[in-house]
Amino acid sequence: MKYVFVLSLLISSFCVAETLPKNSIYNVKSTWRDQNNKEVNLRDFTGQKVIIGMVYTKCPHACPLSISKIQEIEREASKVSAEKIKIVLASFDSKRDVPAHLKDYMQSRKLDESKWVFLSASSDSTARELAAVLGISYKQLEDGEFSHSNVISLLDAQGVRLARIESLTAEVQQIVKHFKK
Repeated sequence: MKYVFVLSLLISSFCVAETLPKNSIYNVKSTWRDQNNKEVNLRDFTGQKVIIGMVYTKCPHACPLSISKIQEIEREASKVSAEKIKIVLASFDSKRDVPAHLKDYMQSRKLDESKWVFLSASSDSTARELAAVLGISYKQLEDGEFSHSNVISLLDAQGVRLARIESLTAEVQQIVKHFKK
């Protein structure tokens, strides 16, 4: 009986994986670690809308503003919808943004772990792969900081982009309008 359950679980997992659209961001195969040091694949977020972006926690200006912009989106979306939203922020600083540091950062910003997930890349190539898929460009500077674009995307339940904003001054309604009233 136990083997039948395991087999059916494997088959259902395989079927879900096979039904993702070709343009799903969840087709990216890289493995990340979350703020609790748990191994995560992007595919793990299948089944709910996701706000996703990339930041680094040592960023003095733009990344804290990106997080504030996402909090604004979250507040505005909750006014028009009871849909659950997962917020995923992946770091492109694979050396300094390790899981324990991400956990401390989340606690200092008072971000709710039931909604927010921070991801640590195992390597620069892992971060670059996701950045390319999300249309985010970044470059590490000589002083260890990063020059980067500020893109926030909304994904549907299968990881297909519904909307994106590309500036910290963009109107959040571009994303909020995709939530049900």
